[in-house]
Amino acid sequence: MRWIRYFLWLVLLLGILWGSYWFVGARAVRMGAEAWFADQKAAGMVADNSGITVAGFADRFDMTINDLHLADPVSGWGWKAPFAQVLAMTWKPWHLIAALPHTQLIEVPDGQKVTLGSDRLMASLLMRPTSALPPERLVVEGEALALTSDAGWTAGVAKAVLAAENDPTKVNTLHLGADVTDLRLPESLAQLPDLGPKIATLHIDTSATLSVPLDWVMVDAKVLEVSVRQVHLVWGALDLVATGAVKADADGLAEGKIDLALKGWRSLPAVVVAIGLVPPQNQVTVARGLEFLAKAGKDPDVLDLPVTFKSGTMSLGFLPLGPAPRLQ
Repeated sequence: MRWIRYFLWLVLLLGILWGSYWFVGARAVRMGAEAWFADQKAAGMVADNSGITVAGFADRFDMTINDLHLADPVSGWGWKAPFAQVLAMTWKPWHLIAALPHTQLIEVPDGQKVTLGSDRLMASLLMRPTSALPPERLVVEGEALALTSDAGWTAGVAKAVLAAENDPTKVNTLHLGADVTDLRLPESLAQLPDLGPKIATLHIDTSATLSVPLDWVMVDAKVLEVSVRQVHLVWGALDLVATGAVKADADGLAEGKIDLALKGWRSLPAVVVAIGLVPPQNQVTVARGLEFLAKAGKDPDVLDLPVTFKSGTMSLGFLPLGPAPRLQ
């Protein structure tokens, strides 16, 4: 039965090695987090906490940071939370899971303080297991999100999933997506004609091609192209689908076209007047123009309009929208 004794010694040795690995790893995790907070303070940021602990022996690294306060004194943005947890399996430390509390506080540059409440708010970050650990995929999920500002407005989301990942089919391309259900808007936007207080559906499927590979430090990175595979929005009477692509021109401004297919377009004239794009006296003219365009298409109930980016300007069909957005 000597082999049994050898086996038990082997199990004991492996247990000691694994336990030692966990304690060394847990210490490295805690020290890494403490060093990050120290670096932020040295850079002039506000980066405070009341303590960092690591638990989960022996198969997980569960780091908890208590009483966080992160803020940028220059921009005025800030964030406070009673705690935040970052979790990882010991055998897969390049895959991080973040769990956030039900109540957080966001500090806004204009002095507002916005309380963020949620039933569930988590994030998953997968990195490539190489020495530099470049990001591969980020997913953020939230349920029953509610924003309440001390300035008097509220907003919320029933469910939201946001994702960003490397697109393996194209070089230096980031695939971006979002699915949002029942987005409750602030009162100032909820009063727009025929739209109502809630965006029922928002689906985003886009990609951005960059000048350099995706990494944590992308010095001189530029956006070369943005491709809109599909954006679908249902807001009251409006049902919008957008597809197309834009590239950066020689000046770094967007150039290209995004095609819009709009159901419920008869609400659009009153909306563009309400948000100040068109003077009230021109509402009837806009309505007649849209009706003419809709009747010229395949289905008079669906308005097909291009958003054109050209020579530094942006226009919706025949309606000028102003300067084109800058990509670089």
